[in-house]
Amino acid sequence: MAGKGLDPIFAQGSAPGRSAIAVIRVSGKLPASLYSELKINESKRSFFLRELDFGNFVDSCLVLNFPAPNSYTGESMLEIHSHGNQLIVSELFRWLEKRGLREAEAGEFSKRAFLNNKISLFQAEGISLGIEAETKDQLIALDSFRSGVLSKKIESIISQLNAVLVELEAQLDFSDEESVAETKSDVIQKSLNAVLVELDGLLKNYAPYEKNSLKKRVVLVGRPNVGKSSIFNALLDEEVAIVSKVAGTTRDVVRKVLPLSGFEVEIEDTAGLRSETNDEIEKTGMGLTVKAAASADLLIYVIDNAKEVVPEKFKDHSLVVFNKCDLGSPPPSFSGLKVSAKSGEGIDLLLEKMRNLATSSSGQKLVSERTHKKLEDAMKIISKKVVGADFFELTAQNIRDANQELKEIYGDLDNEKILDQIFNNFCIGK
Repeated sequence: MAGKGLDPIFAQGSAPGRSAIAVIRVSGKLPASLYSELKINESKRSFFLRELDFGNFVDSCLVLNFPAPNSYTGESMLEIHSHGNQLIVSELFRWLEKRGLREAEAGEFSKRAFLNNKISLFQAEGISLGIEAETKDQLIALDSFRSGVLSKKIESIISQLNAVLVELEAQLDFSDEESVAETKSDVIQKSLNAVLVELDGLLKNYAPYEKNSLKKRVVLVGRPNVGKSSIFNALLDEEVAIVSKVAGTTRDVVRKVLPLSGFEVEIEDTAGLRSETNDEIEKTGMGLTVKAAASADLLIYVIDNAKEVVPEKFKDHSLVVFNKCDLGSPPPSFSGLKVSAKSGEGIDLLLEKMRNLATSSSGQKLVSERTHKKLEDAMKIISKKVVGADFFELTAQNIRDANQELKEIYGDLDNEKILDQIFNNFCIGK
C-alpha cells in the first residue's frame, strides 16, 4: 500500500454474489475524463442515473458523487450502483481499469481515511470489527469499543499521566528554585497506582476480539445409545455423526457450526458416558466429553428413560431432552423437552432454544487485539518499580513511553509498515 499516493482505486463495497444491487466504490485523484464521460460535475455532491456501455451490453447504474474533502476517505469518491450480477460487476471492473483506475487493496479506503484525518485508527478498527462480527453478542460486546466509550476512558488515563508528568518535569527542571516545592516520590507513586487500577480494570473488562469470540457452544451429553448423534444430525439436517446401535461409536468430540437466522452456534456431539468400560480409547473420549461439558454455554443432556437422574456435575446450565418420544412419552411431571430424532418431533423447539442462546448477550466487552496489547504494554511500563536518586527522571521517561503506547491506539505513529499490517486485515472495499 505504501507510496501509491492518490492514484484512483476501486473495489466492490457490497458482498459478492447475485443480488439486486452491487455497490462499487471509487476513490482518489479521479481523471477529469471519467467525470466527463459520466457527464458529472465533479464539484457537485449529487446522484445521477447513467447508462454504462460495456461494449456488448449496457447497464443502468446509479452514480453517487462525493467531492473531496467531504467523503469517507477525504478524497474525491464515486459510488456506482449496478445490477448485482457478478458478470456485470466484472465488466464494470474492466471498464474502470481501462480508465486508469486500479483495484484497491484490503483496507485501502479506510487507510486513506485515516491518513487524511477523517477517522482515527481506533475508529477504523471499530469499523472493521463491526463488519467482521459474526454474532449479535459480538456486536454488543464491541459497542463500547466502536462507539468511543473506551476511547474516552483511555483519554482520561492519558490526561492523568500527563498531569503526573508535569509535576515530575517541574521537579527536574526547577528543583533548585525555592518556589517549587519538592514533590515526594510516594505522592507520585500514589498517582501512578491510581492509573494502574484503571488500566487493570480495562484489561479485565475488555477481551481481545478473535474470530470465534463469544460464539455460543452447545454440547450434547448422555449415556451411550440415547440418540445424541441422531439429534446432532437432525439439528444440522445432514448426516455428520455416525449413528449405530453399537454402544460407544462416538469416541471423539464431533463439532459443526450451525447458522441460525444470521447467528452461528457451534454444536458438539460427544462420547457416551457409562460407568464401566475396558476400552482405553472410549475412556479418553469420555474424558473429552466431561471437559467439553464444563465449558459449554448450553448443555443438552439427552435421556431416553424418564427415570434417569442427571448427574450432579451436569445439572448446571443444562437442558434435559427426552429422545425417542415416538416410542413412548415421559410422565406429565417431566419438565424437559421431548424430541424424536427419528420423526423430527420437537427438533424445531430445540432449535428455538439454541436460537435464543445465540442472540443472548454475555455482557463481555471486546476490543481489537492491537488495542488490548497496547493497554497491556502501557500497564507493564507504568508497573516498573523505580527507586533511588533517578526516580523522577526514570519515572518521567516511563510515563512518556506509556503515553506513546496509549496514543498509538488512536494512530499517533508514522511507521508505514505497521499501518500496512493493520489495514491489510481489513476486507476489500472497506
